[in-house]
Amino acid sequence: MGELLNFDVEQHGQVQFLATRSKGRAVREDLEDRIARERSDGVIIDFTGVEAMTISFADEFLGRLYASLAAGDVLAPAVLLRGLNEENLATVSICLERRELAAAVIIDGQPVLLSPLEYLVETYMAALSLGTFSALDLAAQLAISPQNVNNRLKRLVGAGAIRRRRVASDRGGKEFAYTAPALLPEPTTCD
Repeated sequence: MGELLNFDVEQHGQVQFLATRSKGRAVREDLEDRIARERSDGVIIDFTGVEAMTISFADEFLGRLYASLAAGDVLAPAVLLRGLNEENLATVSICLERRELAAAVIIDGQPVLLSPLEYLVETYMAALSLGTFSALDLAAQLAISPQNVNNRLKRLVGAGAIRRRRVASDRGGKEFAYTAPALLPEPTTCD
């Protein structure tokens, strides 16, 4: 553990174009198998070199992956997308919006949250500014209640956009520290 898995999507394409639900399912299953085998601290899904993908491919690959992450069926503490060109970014955005999901993406070297829900985008940006933080730190930063911030963090952790780990508490009970995956070490390549 301690390393990130770099999943190269281009290796699954033909002429850098990804289409069909069956292809999306095969790529997702390959990634899910690698996540289960590697037990890494997170995953970078790299779309560099992929010129285009259909919405049906994106939905079967990313839509179902993120739905499984949110449900806890796939365990990856952090997930980042990178290497998306404008067309693919639009395709992924549509896919996530239809399912009301969110994903952390690196665009022009900066972490961004793709989500149709502005309050999640605001929460993610505040989390990035804090780096490593507690729910109370983030609640103070956003000037919202701890219950509200916990609901937001649950969605971001479920999307792999924020990483959570349990820490020792001086007050008793469960306490967690959160980190934005964009602040984790560089990934190692796994083919």
